[in-house]
Amino acid sequence: RGDRLLTTLSLWALRELKPKFMMINYQDPDYVHWGPRQFYHRAISIIDEGVREIYNATQGDEQYRDNTVFVVVPDCGRDSNRSMPVPYQHHFNTRSAHEIFALVAGPRRFVPHEGMRVDRSVQQIHVAKTIGEIMDFPTPHANNRSLLAAT
Repeated sequence: RGDRLLTTLSLWALRELKPKFMMINYQDPDYVHWGPRQFYHRAISIIDEGVREIYNATQGDEQYRDNTVFVVVPDCGRDSNRSMPVPYQHHFNTRSAHEIFALVAGPRRFVPHEGMRVDRSVQQIHVAKTIGEIMDFPTPHANNRSLLAAT
């Protein structure tokens, strides 16, 4: 599986390339399309460990410490019907397959609302507007509100 390698490459990029923006697209949870639910659970564990390693690396580097925002967003939701032959799909058009979460965490100067919860339906494009707001660059094609805007 590739997500461990993706974490390793991300850590290398942080050390060697010093990017100002990095997008990491973990993919191992999609292996659930081929069968057992333990593939999905294991993939999530690998991602959790990878995010922890990347977080620890940013905290250990003065350039990134107190200057890094993490935005964690899945690309799609998962069906919650446990009676499906292959669980955790997103192809059966259930409500949960269309719902995702977004976690935005970082220093208060970038993410001013500690513990803020957006408990309303928004579109994924709101994430682009939020990242633009945090990084102080215009997002003219994201015609919506940032997730950080008062709800």
